[in-house]
Amino acid sequence: MFPRPAYQDGVAGIGAFRGVPDVAADAAANTGMTLATTDGGQNYVLVSANGTSASAPFWAAVIALADQYAGRHLGFVNPAIYRIARSPIYHRAFHEVTTGTNTVVFPGQTLTGYNARPGWNPVIGWGSPDAQVLFPMLARYDSS
Repeated sequence: MFPRPAYQDGVAGIGAFRGVPDVAADAAANTGMTLATTDGGQNYVLVSANGTSASAPFWAAVIALADQYAGRHLGFVNPAIYRIARSPIYHRAFHEVTTGTNTVVFPGQTLTGYNARPGWNPVIGWGSPDAQVLFPMLARYDSS
């Protein structure tokens, strides 16, 4: 448990401790990401990537492309993401998910999660990015 950072102050649903996640990505096995892998030669195989194994590298790529768009290293972008998400442009910069849960069902056991709702929530954070809108907004952010 970490204390809530200042950029999360006033966000509905976040208490005294760091709220997670900040953002999301489509990492479902049937609609998420396809990876091209090689056998070391000239043969490529397409495989499905899902879960955190897909969404973490996806967001790393989003930020790398945003750096490239800005022509500089943007640094720690969490404050900018929260500023953008709390602005009137939120619904253009992020794809909000307002239904569903992160409940996990195992054989013989259910781990009850949270319900998605409008705005930040502990299922999807602010949502997944619309890079065409988000990149210019992040490029205007000064992390210094």
